[in-house]
Amino acid sequence: MSIKDEIVNEKNQLISVKRPFETAAALLFLIFFVQQMFYIFLNFIEYFRQIGVRNDFVASGGTSYGVNFSYNMNGSTPNIPLFVSRILGVDPSKFFWVFVSLLFLALWYFLIYILVWNYSNKHSYAKCNWTALIAFGPGTIFLVPVYLWYAIYVFRPHVFRFVRKGVDEFKEYDGKYQFEDEQEDAIN
Repeated sequence: MSIKDEIVNEKNQLISVKRPFETAAALLFLIFFVQQMFYIFLNFIEYFRQIGVRNDFVASGGTSYGVNFSYNMNGSTPNIPLFVSRILGVDPSKFFWVFVSLLFLALWYFLIYILVWNYSNKHSYAKCNWTALIAFGPGTIFLVPVYLWYAIYVFRPHVFRFVRKGVDEFKEYDGKYQFEDEQEDAIN
């Protein structure tokens, strides 16, 4: 199946009334993704503009200085994964590290496609919801990485079986029973 057929198939699935929340999640993901790419593009324009200013300054007799790239140059690029920013932090004045960080950002989205989108599609989960949640999720709100929320969702039968066992054991617990370490030592 070609990419065009895949896109048409996804569009038809999103338009169907069966899952309106999927359509909303797909639109939300698209908005966040386009916003992120737009601000990265603006940051590249600013980066190359600063390189031009530096070159003009050096041509007029000034001392050369480094120009650093930042995903938050305009203070507005949302949801860049931290490992991408850490890679850029090695040396943001070298275009090599800027390029490597962009490659890792592309790897991030490729892995989301492989691990989240395809897995959700094969198991009939809400693929747009999970893809949007993992890529642009509330990790800062819950202070837990979103891939852990996804793992809990995927393994929820096992997780809730474990929780239920703990609740059942707590219900069976007799409050009057004293464990060995709670009993007082007899003084002779």
